[in-house]
Amino acid sequence: MKPIVVIQDHEVLPRHWPYTADRLVERLRDHFDIRWIAPEETARMDWTGVRALALFEGALTEALLDRARELQVVGGITDARGPAGFALLVARRIPFVDATRAWAPSVAECGLALALCALRRIPQWHMRLIRRDFDWVYPYGQFCDDPRFINGDLGTKTVGVVGLGQIGSRLAAWSHALGARVLAYDPYAPPGRFDDAHATPAAIDELVSAAEVLFVAVPPTPSAVRLISADRVRRLRRGAIVVTITRTDAIDTEALRTRVLDDELVWAADVFDREPLPADDPLLGRDNVVHIPHIAGRTRDANIRLADILADDFLRVLKGEAPKAVLSPAAVAVRTGQFCGAEAPGEFAERREETR
Repeated sequence: MKPIVVIQDHEVLPRHWPYTADRLVERLRDHFDIRWIAPEETARMDWTGVRALALFEGALTEALLDRARELQVVGGITDARGPAGFALLVARRIPFVDATRAWAPSVAECGLALALCALRRIPQWHMRLIRRDFDWVYPYGQFCDDPRFINGDLGTKTVGVVGLGQIGSRLAAWSHALGARVLAYDPYAPPGRFDDAHATPAAIDELVSAAEVLFVAVPPTPSAVRLISADRVRRLRRGAIVVTITRTDAIDTEALRTRVLDDELVWAADVFDREPLPADDPLLGRDNVVHIPHIAGRTRDANIRLADILADDFLRVLKGEAPKAVLSPAAVAVRTGQFCGAEAPGEFAERREETR
């Protein structure tokens, strides 16, 4: 008899993750008896034989876990606090597989694209050709960028990355691969993370002052709010490019808006302080703004990756191996400032991972 995996969901997957369900079934059907349930069905379900739970809707309760005595692993997507009932899992030593990182490669690639588009004003050139108002004559034949702003090759620039998690580490490594000098700030990065990302550790003030291209890749955590304060925004070099992905909590967006609207900075954004942007928002259509409507992580690949992260770790647990994408009490403590489990705050060495 196959062990049972329960997928607890009603509307999240069909509404938000259209490719994930089919991929989960494809990956797990040869190893598990798959059962789909809605959250309201958990109380009357027989949990005998259930070894894994993919949780997309509903909460973990003590009553549910008391009935699911054979449960070995739970997984899903979550926010900075972890799933509801996370402390109950910690107390029972049941790992939670955090598949939220499925977004990371798609978001990082989009962040890099935003920076490259801002450096060469690609969207603005594209729109001029669409409007057919461009005569292909430049003020200087071999220079066509806007000299008021950082422009040209990423590989000749000083890049600053704030947050060396799943997204920021990729951006740092790719910028280095293109030839850039990369500075990074992340007080929670584990040993070796800066070396792996080919980034030089820097204090936040040093990074802000030096960066020609600044990637803000920090999740919305209490310790990150307004990390790049109004004063630090004002100290960004004139013409610098600011790329916001993951969320805008870490930067003072009012100060950023002021400098962008004064033509002092370029803002390349997937995420904004106001979403959706009002139709009359002054940021829209500016020559020094590259904007997309919070789509960086919304790819088929991210959908598939979400299923694969869960399936890979569920199968590891089934074989008696340790899962790899585990959300730890230490990570939740860094994100929220609240501790659960037996570890003391001073023992927390594991860093946060970006969530969207």
